[in-house]
Amino acid sequence: MELRRLRLTQYRNYPALDLPLSAGMHVFAGANAQGKTNLLEAVYFAATGHSPRTHQEHELIAWEADVARVVADFSSTQRGTFTVEASLGRKLTPEGRRATGVSKRWKVNETPRQLADLAGLVPVVLFLVDDLDIIRGEPARRRSFLDTDLAAMSRTYAWALRQYTRVIEQRNRVLKDLRDGHAAREDLLPWNEQLATFGGRLLEVRTRFIADINTVSGTVYQGLTGSPQQLAVTYLRDGDEGQTAPATREAFATGLRDALDAAHAEEIRRGSSLVGPHRDELRFTVDARDVRQFGSQGEQRTAALALRVAEFTLLHRLLGEPPVMLLDDILSELDRTRRGALLDHLAPVAQVIVTTTDIDAIGLPAHGHVRLYQVARGEVKSEE
Repeated sequence: MELRRLRLTQYRNYPALDLPLSAGMHVFAGANAQGKTNLLEAVYFAATGHSPRTHQEHELIAWEADVARVVADFSSTQRGTFTVEASLGRKLTPEGRRATGVSKRWKVNETPRQLADLAGLVPVVLFLVDDLDIIRGEPARRRSFLDTDLAAMSRTYAWALRQYTRVIEQRNRVLKDLRDGHAAREDLLPWNEQLATFGGRLLEVRTRFIADINTVSGTVYQGLTGSPQQLAVTYLRDGDEGQTAPATREAFATGLRDALDAAHAEEIRRGSSLVGPHRDELRFTVDARDVRQFGSQGEQRTAALALRVAEFTLLHRLLGEPPVMLLDDILSELDRTRRGALLDHLAPVAQVIVTTTDIDAIGLPAHGHVRLYQVARGEVKSEE
């Protein structure tokens, strides 16, 4: 998969941009707050329909504008060439003032589409400096990593996740009513069954994804560090200290039903759903040592990067073509060995789009096509 052209209109600090791209490595350099990360965000937004940086999507529209547009031309060995267009418009209050919400419209090759249609269309892997929180942050950050990536890969997973989220919201309302004496136990049974059904689907996909990640994460970590140590990822269900092995959705659903029965009284007491994939966790270990608890910041950063590279490698294997790789100001934070290993792994096989504050600090690969750009105040200039 390659991004051939990116066009922005009133997107963040870009009034207008028309940027042709090619295969190889593209390095965007400039001072902080000039718009480098905005470029990667725009590519990711076009590919997935979501910003990796904010849930307040009105922030994507330039302050002086009411509408923003991202148009991205892609080329795929599997799907040929196609264009994704995203339009965002500010919503107004009844008094005509700006509201925080936005309206969004999508087109693929000029044909209107739903956001769900983007799932799996454009494989893209993004590494942000904030990805360190996948390792050292709260469990919700790790669950978000799983859900965001899997929803982008699979329409089925994205649909099941939406249904599951709706079930948890409705079920929590019933639990609060039960606690307060305004509902009967029978009112909870349909929501228990839906939680088990959709939760089983999520667990089936999540655990198989983690098992697949583990087939490559150890080798990737060794390649980045030049050491024999291996990175492993363990999927932990709430209260389970052992790894949850991949199973069928029916088997997971049965386990969830049993767990719901056991937790019934405590869930009513708390008025909250205490069982299900929304409570699960990931553990990252290097040679059986928990990186979150005992790893240095350098080890945590390398583990986070290895996870993204493993994701890239797995997608390449599954799709038969490499995804677009986006690296936001990360190369300058790696030592020479890790930086060289990363570029050697990525540059020969994929289109890599990199941002940096210092081109000299990142160490460009000696092989492959590399194109350099300067970014300043929302303008991009190619250094021919």
